[in-house]
Amino acid sequence: MQTHFRLVTLTALLSSLSVFAEQSPVNIHLDMGGGTGIDRAVPLTGAAIKVDTTLLKSVLGPFAPQIEGFGVSTYNNFLGYLDQGAAFGAGLGFRLRLFNDEKGYLFNPGTKHRGNLWGSLYFDAHFVYAFAKDPKDLGPGFDLGAGYEFSLVEALHIGPVVTFRLMGPHSILMAGLSVSIGAPDTIPAEADFDDDGIAGDADKCPDQAGPKETNGCPVEDKDKDGTLDKADKCVDVAGPKENAGCPWGDKDADGVLDNEDKCVDVAGPKENAGCPYGDKDKDGVLDNDDKCPDQAGPKENAGCPDTDKDNDGTVDRLDACIDVVGEKDNKGCPYPDTDKDGVNDRVDNCINEPGPATNQGCPEKVKQLVVITKEKLVIKDKVYFDLNKATIQKRSSPLLDQIAGILKTHGEIKLLQVEGHTDNTGVAEQNLSLSQARADSVKDYLVKQGVEATRLKAVGFGQTKPADSNETPAGRDNNRRVEFNVIND
Repeated sequence: MQTHFRLVTLTALLSSLSVFAEQSPVNIHLDMGGGTGIDRAVPLTGAAIKVDTTLLKSVLGPFAPQIEGFGVSTYNNFLGYLDQGAAFGAGLGFRLRLFNDEKGYLFNPGTKHRGNLWGSLYFDAHFVYAFAKDPKDLGPGFDLGAGYEFSLVEALHIGPVVTFRLMGPHSILMAGLSVSIGAPDTIPAEADFDDDGIAGDADKCPDQAGPKETNGCPVEDKDKDGTLDKADKCVDVAGPKENAGCPWGDKDADGVLDNEDKCVDVAGPKENAGCPYGDKDKDGVLDNDDKCPDQAGPKENAGCPDTDKDNDGTVDRLDACIDVVGEKDNKGCPYPDTDKDGVNDRVDNCINEPGPATNQGCPEKVKQLVVITKEKLVIKDKVYFDLNKATIQKRSSPLLDQIAGILKTHGEIKLLQVEGHTDNTGVAEQNLSLSQARADSVKDYLVKQGVEATRLKAVGFGQTKPADSNETPAGRDNNRRVEFNVIND
C-alpha cells in the first residue's frame, strides 16, 4: 500500500512538472568541452550533438526522448588511450527539464516586450555504444549529464554542462558549454505581451491587441468579404471564407468552379460535378451514355451486351427475325422456300420449280451440275477448253448455262469471281496469261447469257494455286480448272 502511494505521488509530481518543459517541439543541443579519464588520468576533449522532442510532453511530462551522437579524443593518441586516440558513438535516452518558467527572454528581436535570464535546470541519460577497431577496447555503456540553460534570445539557450560517460572499460568525466536551439520556436504559453487576454500561441498577433474572435488580432477586412486581412490571402478581392478570402477559381478550365468541382485537375462536365465520365465496364462507352455500365457491350447497343433470343448466331440488334432461327447472311431470318419443295431458296437452283434436294431443288429431268454454297458455286463437272487455247468447248455449255440461270435467280450473289488455273506444264508467264484468257472467256459467256458484267470478276492465277499434285497426269488434269467463288464483301 505504501509503495503504491509513493508511485502515485511520484506520477503526480512529474505530471505537474510538465508545465516547465520546453515549448519548442524539437530541440537541438551542442555540448562542447574537455575532461579526463577516470580509469586513467588522460586529458580529453569532446563534443556531442543531441536532438530531442517535446511532442510527447502530455504523456511524458518533463521527460523528452533524446538521441545523441558524440566524439571523444586524446592529444596525439596519448598513452594509447581510447583505441587510436579517439572514440565515436551514439546513444538513446531522455532529457529531464526542471524549473523552466518560459515566461520571457532577455532579448526578443522584432518585438517590444522584454524578458529575463531565468532558464532551465536539466538532466539527461543515455544508453550508448562507442565504436572501435578493437571490439574489446570500447562497446556498450551509458552516460549521465547535468546542466543549466540561460534563455538569451527566443528559442536560443546557453549554459554549463557536466557529463559522466562509461564506454566499455573506460570511464570519463567532462565539463563544458552547451548551446541549444528550439525549432520551431513558439511563444511561451503564459505570455500575453499585448495584454489582450490571449496568451501564448493562441495569440496570432502577440504585439497587437485584438479580440478572441480574431485570435488576438485587430479587426481588419479591406475587401469586406468577412475574412479578416490577417487570414485573407486576397485582401483586395472579395472571396468566401472557406477559400481563405479568395474567389473560387477554375483550375482545369471546365466551367465548374473549384469549390464545386470534384476533379479540380481534370476537366469534366458540370452534370458530373466537373469530373470526366468514366467507363466502368471498359467497353468504350462512357458511363453517361452506357445503359449497362456494369456489363460490357458494343456502342451500337448503348453499351449493353448483345443478346440472341433465337440462338441463331445473329445478335438481336442485327436480327430481322429475333424469334425465328435464321441465317446470318439473311439478317437472322430463314430463307424462304418459294416452290415449297423443302429446299430453301438460297441453295435451290430452281426456286420456282419443285424438285428433290438430291438434284439441288430442280426437277429430276435435268441433272444439276452446280451446288450453291455461301463461299462458292461448286461444279460437278469442269469447263473444257481447246488445247492451249481459251476457246470453250460446247460440252461445257450445260454447266455454264446452269451457272448463268442461278446467277439470274439468286440476286443475293453480288459478285462472283471466275478463276482460271493451270498445271505447271510450260512457261509460268504463258500459263498465267492463258488462265486469265480462259477466265475472261467464261465471264463473256455468262454475260451473253444475261448476267450483268458488274457481278462478274475474271482472274487468272496460272499455276500458282494447284488443287492437286503436278507429279501425275490425273493431278495435272485436276489443276487445269475454273472455279466460281462468291465474294461476300
